[in-house]
Amino acid sequence: MAKFRIEFKRNECIGAGPCAAVDPEDFEISPNDGKADLKGGKEEGGLWVKEIVADSADKAMQAVDVCPVAIISVKKIQD
Repeated sequence: MAKFRIEFKRNECIGAGPCAAVDPEDFEISPNDGKADLKGGKEEGGLWVKEIVADSADKAMQAVDVCPVAIISVKKIQD
């Protein structure tokens, strides 16, 4: 099954929230600072990342499309 990698620049997040609205499995709004968090993600040099399978990629791609500051990307890493 294909695998994808979500990459999220949290420090640039403005907390608008559409990512969490369209993809609540991967994103949630933090009650601490109002920015989005990548659920289950890990930080790699200021970038938050998470691997997902193809079944979850459609919602993650929607999060990419609705982010008003274009700080989310989804890349295919394995067929």
